[in-house]
Order: sequence, then structure tokens, then C-alpha cells
Amino acid sequence: MRISPPELWLLLIVLGVNIFVAFYERSVGRRVGSSILIADATHTMSDIWVTISVIGGLIGIWLGYQWMDLVLAFPVALLVFWSGWSVLKENLPWLVDQMAIAPEAIHAIATSVPGVINCHDIASRGVLGRQVFIEMHLIVDAADVEIAHHITEEVESRLEERFRPVRILIHVEPPAYKSEQISFETGAK
Repeated sequence: MRISPPELWLLLIVLGVNIFVAFYERSVGRRVGSSILIADATHTMSDIWVTISVIGGLIGIWLGYQWMDLVLAFPVALLVFWSGWSVLKENLPWLVDQMAIAPEAIHAIATSVPGVINCHDIASRGVLGRQVFIEMHLIVDAADVEIAHHITEEVESRLEERFRPVRILIHVEPPAYKSEQISFETGAK
């Protein structure tokens, strides 16, 4: 296999662009907390190592070492596997909608707020420290909407203080409503 000087220069230019993109994406991804940018930077880094391996294999072939191309393929395969695994492991909780916080912990915080009678159907998803979404039904002892609103704001404030960053959706229910079901049930048995 032979490669012309313009093709080699093109490979080196692509390598330089990929190096810039990978480091820039990783930097911005960390700054803004974007797992997508960080994952793409990891993917681009694997492209960089593949390109370096191709260049090394071509140099080996030019020098008469035909086996070098095959030897360099193994570390590249391992790198691509490791890259994919690290991206999957980092983002799997988001992909499978894994519970982020035990419903009992949310229940304990919510029911510690004066005016809260009980809460039920609690669900959470996301990753603690990155972004968590909480949804619950809150039974409040409130004579009007304004008091119910103040109670839910206090519940939100305490949950935000404990689990930030978090987005919370609360369904307010009257004191007569009864439910002992703490966690969210899908109905599937």
C-alpha cells in the first residue's frame, strides 16, 4: 500500500483538527456540565488514536515491517472498546431512567414541612450532582390556594437545598385525600 504526500498531509491536517475539537469539546463540556459534549470529545479522542495508529502502520509498511499494522490494530480496538464503555457507563442512568433518590428520603424531607399531611407517588430520575427531576403528589392542610402554594414552595426549597440541581413537579391534593403509596407505581405486575 502506498500513500502520496498530499494524502499524508491530509491525514495530518485531519489529526490536527480532531485534536483541537477533542480538547475544545472536553473543555466546554466540563464547563457547562454537558455529558453529550464530553462523550463526543471521548469519541473524537478515539478517532485521534486511530489516525495515529494508521500513520504508524503506514510508516511501518514503508520501512518494510508489514506486521506493524496488525500489531497497532489491537490497542486501537481496545481503545475504541474502552471509549464506548466509558460513555455508556457515564450515561446509562439517563438512558434507562434510573431512580435518582430513594422515595423515602424525599418523603422524609417533604413531610418535615409544616402543613404537609403526607406525600405519595414519588418518582425521581437523573443523576445526583448533575440534574435530578422529582415528581410527587403532596397532601396539604391548606384553606386556600395561597397557603398551599407557600407550603409547596417550602417543600421545593428544602429539596433543592438537599439535592441541587433539581427540577420539581408537585401535584397538590386536599387534606381529605388518602394514599399510603410512597413510591410511584407503574401498574405493571
